[in-house]
Amino acid sequence: MSDLLLKLFEKAKQKKMLDDEFISFLESIFPEKSIDVIETLKRGITKYVYEPSNRIVWTVMGTNQEHLVYPKLFCSCQDFYKNVVIHKKRNYCKHIVAQIISEGFKNFKEVKLKENKFKDLVKELKLNM
Repeated sequence: MSDLLLKLFEKAKQKKMLDDEFISFLESIFPEKSIDVIETLKRGITKYVYEPSNRIVWTVMGTNQEHLVYPKLFCSCQDFYKNVVIHKKRNYCKHIVAQIISEGFKNFKEVKLKENKFKDLVKELKLNM
């Protein structure tokens, strides 16, 4: 994880809420994305825990659809593909940043499912895995 994302996670763990101080911090490190990240946080983040393996999968609600997020590594959104994978402009998208913040705040929906339901999530998100 980049130092910037680690700093963000640590600050979120410390603050535990989206207040003016945290928003100022977010704007200082992600000036071009802070409003988008806050809107994404408000739309919601879900942590799926599959049992018995304890596989964890995160989803983040985008503007029009839900995106699969592997923390600090991957997002299924177009912006991640275009600006991280293809153009290598940065290492994250707003969904990854929102997931990191929500995990630090411990403010997300948690859903426990049986292992055999993982393929259903992949189908629902229209992913090819």
